[in-house]
Amino acid sequence: MSARCAMCQNALPEPATRAYCSNACRQRAYRQRMAHATAKLADRLVSNLPAERDSFIGRQQELITVDRLRRKHRLITLTGSAGAGKTRLAVAAASRADRTDTDRVLLVELGAVTDEHLIEQTVAAAAGLVEHSDESIMETIVATLRTMRVLVVVDNCEHVLESCAKLADTLLSQCPGLRILATSREPLRITGEVTVRVDGLATGQDTSVNALRRMESVRLFVERAKEMVPEFRLPAAETHAVAALCTRLDGIPLAIELAAKWVPVLPVSEICARLDSRFDLLVLGGRTRPNRQRSLWEAIDWSYQLLATSEQRALRRLSVFTGGFDLDAAAAACGTDADTTLNMISRLQAKSLLTPIGRTRFRMLESIRLYAMRRLTEADEATLAFDALTTWLTELVSAFVSRPMSVPRAVHRQTTKQVESWRVACEWTASSGDPRHLAMAIGLAVAEANLGFIADARKVLRNALTDGTQEYRCTAMDRAAWFAGFQGEFAEALGYAEQSLAIAKELADPALITNCLTTLACVQQMAGELDLALAHRTECVRMVRELRQPHAAATCLVHLAWSHQLDGDHVRAHALASESLAICREIDSTTRTSEALNVLGAIALRRNDIDAAERAFNEVLASGPKYPHNLPNAIEGLAVAAVMRGDHERALQLYDQARPMRRATGVIGDPYWQKMVADALDQVPYTSNSNNE
Repeated sequence: MSARCAMCQNALPEPATRAYCSNACRQRAYRQRMAHATAKLADRLVSNLPAERDSFIGRQQELITVDRLRRKHRLITLTGSAGAGKTRLAVAAASRADRTDTDRVLLVELGAVTDEHLIEQTVAAAAGLVEHSDESIMETIVATLRTMRVLVVVDNCEHVLESCAKLADTLLSQCPGLRILATSREPLRITGEVTVRVDGLATGQDTSVNALRRMESVRLFVERAKEMVPEFRLPAAETHAVAALCTRLDGIPLAIELAAKWVPVLPVSEICARLDSRFDLLVLGGRTRPNRQRSLWEAIDWSYQLLATSEQRALRRLSVFTGGFDLDAAAAACGTDADTTLNMISRLQAKSLLTPIGRTRFRMLESIRLYAMRRLTEADEATLAFDALTTWLTELVSAFVSRPMSVPRAVHRQTTKQVESWRVACEWTASSGDPRHLAMAIGLAVAEANLGFIADARKVLRNALTDGTQEYRCTAMDRAAWFAGFQGEFAEALGYAEQSLAIAKELADPALITNCLTTLACVQQMAGELDLALAHRTECVRMVRELRQPHAAATCLVHLAWSHQLDGDHVRAHALASESLAICREIDSTTRTSEALNVLGAIALRRNDIDAAERAFNEVLASGPKYPHNLPNAIEGLAVAAVMRGDHERALQLYDQARPMRRATGVIGDPYWQKMVADALDQVPYTSNSNNE
């Protein structure tokens, strides 16, 4: 069979030494091969993204979010604190682009750019472009990218933010197929921008070993530890220690990776123990990394140096808060008015140095706070910041000293909200020997008690009672008496109550005397001294009517009503409790209203008026009171009513709801009320399904 041309299939002359019959066929074949090669190349995305050299851990939800937004929006900015992993996430997200909507992915790294005028040259270099004499470099960039479907990843914009914003605005306006994925510690703030906050990896401790091992932060630590020690395995005994380490580092990938580099020389427990000196510990970043990523200190310092002087000062001052803070507390620590403070908080949050908690509170990641605290100490401002906060809190707590039975609800709410600020100030005044320590302890104890942590409130006061002026010692002992009585420590409560009353009489302050006498009467009643309690409560009502303080009157009236109830005078008790309830509704005091309703409900039970009792207790539940003993009292009252109706199953269910509430707060409740509840529940026959024993 004769040989034929590979192109046209015509017969070749013998002997066949060529594949083509002519130069024309040879050229056509060459063009076909080139076209085919070009087509195969076009199937691949053109990209200058770096190849991965270690595993990318977690962030699956963030990748899905970025991928979804990328298809709908042309400018996405990943924002987050130092070391949060914005660059790694951006590169991972960009690598998922495909030819359905993207021809090219272009990574522009700005971390090393110190001159804003060099940004355009950096973009051109990343795109492989050179400047032409007849047009500007920006015109060359636009002309090249205008007809392309290109995803531009602009990394580390925060230090050249204005120029980045202008660049993005120009490219998006003149290149319709172009999209930008930027990383920055604050947004670019141009039209069409969508921001995605990049927080730390998931952390946690209160879960099983297997669940912890699957947690992203723990997985990252293990993977990076294996790079240092290939045979590394995370034993079950150390899993919680690794989880605790990741939690203390707020799940920040850079910090976790730096911590993992110590695995060859330190056990995990020792690494965790050294985190108080984390800036000396976390310094083993790779040699090829930018300076800002070689240590945790340099990563945060990069952000700090970009702040205005006023922003640096605010960040330093806010480092006094070990937990969350709101605008009022921040203004106190910073020594600025509310508007100025709000502006500073907004700017620091935008720069990823503050993290929002809900809608009105903020916090610093622990590493950022420790950095700012060191800067605060270096600036010799620590005493000023703590003193300013303590002064503001002293003004807040003064209402509990000057008018203890008539503290406005707004002051109670603010006191409870500032529980973390009280802790900060209490710790500082104790360590510095500041004479306002007892005032801070009172504020913290009130906040803890309002949140239901009576035992913690008692401990705070017990450790501070030897400090302070007579007025504050009187208030502190009075509160200590209340809290001890709530938890059944009647001997201790009587001692504190008698001491506080003696101080009040020395001070000759009618408001303090009435308050301390009320406390003493309550403790006496709970301790079984019913006649003394009735006499003292009668005196309190007489005194409080002269003081013309409705809050105090409402309290004293309902306490006297309870004493008459215990004395068997249900008519007098009902009249006094009803008078108290009317005052409570007038002054709009939810806590006092609930207390009065509970007493009226108990009186109704004694009078066998089950309907009235249930109405009173249900109103307490509907109001959602926050004081620790009102809710369980109302639920127990409904349980007694259920027993009286013969609904034993409901009675047991209600009682079982109330018991954990009392255990959680440590409040045992009034012993006479508890006996009334126990006597009622004793009528319920025991069954194998009963949870009541």
